[in-house]
This record gives sequence, structure tokens and C-alpha cells, in this order.
Amino acid sequence: MRNRGSVVFLSKFKIRNMREDDIEIIYKNLHLDFVNKYFKNKKQQQKIHKNHNEWYKIHISSFDYSIYIFEDEENNFVAMTSYEILRDIAKVNIYLSKDFRNKKYSQEILSESINKFLSGNKNIKYLQAYILEENIASKKIFENLGFKYDEKKEICNDGLEYLVFIKQL
Repeated sequence: MRNRGSVVFLSKFKIRNMREDDIEIIYKNLHLDFVNKYFKNKKQQQKIHKNHNEWYKIHISSFDYSIYIFEDEENNFVAMTSYEILRDIAKVNIYLSKDFRNKKYSQEILSESINKFLSGNKNIKYLQAYILEENIASKKIFENLGFKYDEKKEICNDGLEYLVFIKQL
């Protein structure tokens, strides 16, 4: 069983493992704008919402995933980081709530998340990040944390093309 406690860092945010009651909060804060931007069809949007709920319910307790929630002092949602574990590689994602973007929090959140993840996953040798080419801020954050662009692009399950960044540990 995973530790469900919270850890405070930078006296600003708390980090904890994701719970089922976070699913709708994550959708509204992180995925809704993305879905509305890239998928205009209402039926497609509803299907994505349903798939979102099912995906998180399955992956919260999976040993192949680690998902962390960051909250402020009033327990407001700040960010989510996730890790998909593939043998000795983990794919890392970070999503920041709109209210906390452009405030220089992303790098600290990602760094703290990586430290927490790696402390419980000693077998990981590489971290991979998939970043949209237009997302300059994310590219800089990952590069500042030692990730290097792998000179390759990959089309993911959402049909969008991502740049692949890798960090060797």
C-alpha cells in the first residue's frame, strides 16, 4: 500500500498521492481547456471526459503509475505530476492549474515530484517527457532539470505530435 500522507515543501505547497476524489478536480483544472482547444465536437468531448474518469480510476492504484497532487495552504489544487513506469524508464508529466502558471512554480514542483518519485523507484534509469513543440515554457523547465531533447518526435494516443525529452539518471 502506498503512503497517502502529505509532505510540505518550500512552505508553499503540499505533495500527496492522488485520490479518487481528485479526478473531477483534475479534469476541470487541467484537461477541460485542452479538450476544448483540440477537440471541437461535443460528443468527442464527452467521450474524452468519460475516458478521463475511467483512466484515472484504474491508474490511481496501479503499480505502473505514480500520480502526485500539489495543493496550497488552503488545500486548493495547484498541480499534478504523473509517472508511467516502463521497466527502467518512467514517462513524466506535469500539469499546472491556470491560477499558478507564470509564477515560477513549475520547476520547483517538478523537481520535488521527481525526488519523491525516485526515492521510491530506485530501478529507474531514465525519465522521459513528451512536450508539445509550442510549449516553450515546459521545454525550458525540463531542460533546466537536466532533460535533453532526443531529436525525435512521437504521435501519442491523443493524436498530437510531441517532442521527446530524456534525462539519464
